[in-house]
Amino acid sequence: MKILQNIASGILGLIFAGVVAILACIINPDIGVWINELIRPEDKVEAPVQDDSKKYYVEVPDWDYIYGRNQNSEDVDVDGSSNASTALGDMITSAVNGLSDAINELEATEVSNPAEQDVTVEDVANTANAIVNAVTGNGDKGIKVIVKDENEDSEAEELSKAQDNQEQTPAYAPGVPAGRSSYAAFDPEIIELTDPGLAKQAINSADYGQLGDGLTFDTQFYPYYHMLNDTGKALYRQIYANTLALNTTFRPIEQVSMDTMQMVLLSVVFDHPELFWLDTTFYQEYDYNGVALKLRLRYYDRIPDIPSANQKFLANADAIVAGASGLSDNYEKELYIHNYLADKLTYKHNPLDQSAYSAIVGDNTVCAGYAKAFQYLMQRLGVPTYLCVGSAGEMHAWNIIKLGDNYYNVDCTWDDQNPTVYDYFNLSDADNYMHKRMFNSVYLPACNEGTFIASIN
Repeated sequence: MKILQNIASGILGLIFAGVVAILACIINPDIGVWINELIRPEDKVEAPVQDDSKKYYVEVPDWDYIYGRNQNSEDVDVDGSSNASTALGDMITSAVNGLSDAINELEATEVSNPAEQDVTVEDVANTANAIVNAVTGNGDKGIKVIVKDENEDSEAEELSKAQDNQEQTPAYAPGVPAGRSSYAAFDPEIIELTDPGLAKQAINSADYGQLGDGLTFDTQFYPYYHMLNDTGKALYRQIYANTLALNTTFRPIEQVSMDTMQMVLLSVVFDHPELFWLDTTFYQEYDYNGVALKLRLRYYDRIPDIPSANQKFLANADAIVAGASGLSDNYEKELYIHNYLADKLTYKHNPLDQSAYSAIVGDNTVCAGYAKAFQYLMQRLGVPTYLCVGSAGEMHAWNIIKLGDNYYNVDCTWDDQNPTVYDYFNLSDADNYMHKRMFNSVYLPACNEGTFIASIN
């Protein structure tokens, strides 16, 4: 009796829907032709053998979505009742569900060799779709018939999901350690001297200090120097020579804007991790024309005796480099330094954490310390390695290394986990998509190849 009630309810519902469709056809005859093409029986084919291991059911779409029904929309009358199109959606849903329940019960009777004219759930879905599409014109929101095993999803559906996910995500998606991006950009203190007399006084209060004449910097190891024009290179040599001589205040050899001065200073810091005492802040005076008149560098006050600290820094670096110098190739040397830093260091803030000193002498640092230490040690081993600065959720530092003819991204900070991982070891720019270069790091060589590895024994 229940089966008959379900069938009757479904058929009456579809008849009612059909009446609405007929009215639509009267208004637009093309709809009738289209429905006829959709529901016209196909050529006679051999009836399929019933597969008792499968179960068919109907996934009914969200009719509220189809009709745009919303409690705040005009589709709801002032008395709270829904309009005719919404009622049609509810009616079709009820009809399809009723026939689906009935057919499921019929299938439970284990009828074998169904007759060719017997109604199937697919027939119900196709007919209901024809009516819905004719009345609403929303053919893209149809009824889907899904086949599933009794205990697990069909392989076809899982494959479809996997393909969809592959299209939406990059080919390589390593994990991202939380809170591992703490690079501190420069924080300049800039003083504007609008009075010509004060400007002249500032000029006369400092000399050029060390000019760095005769200094040369290899293109393979100091890329930031070679990004500058001749004026920038002269200032670069002057800043480098004065920092090496521990001079803090001097007059720029070239008259440049504040922005240019900051870019040159960044270039010195990015190229030379061995100048670990150079703080991330500096003082600059400029005149009313925006021209830098005096530059004062700041050194870490937590390093009271820089020459003594430098001796300790070099001794520790010598010992680390000695452990890798006998290895057969640059890749093995890189792997050694990568793992050495991961074993030695703990990610933790401290007053010197923006310097290579914190990683080579100390045991606690942040991304700037990891990257500058890796840069310095690899360059000591004769492998071109650069500091790369940018964004990875927040300001971050990592490295670009040259192996053979190719360049790769390496992030020792993010690989320092327990145990050490290699998720960010020798990645192409495409695989390193969570890192975005900034400042003049955007001009470093592109990393077009990737030889990342999931694990190393």
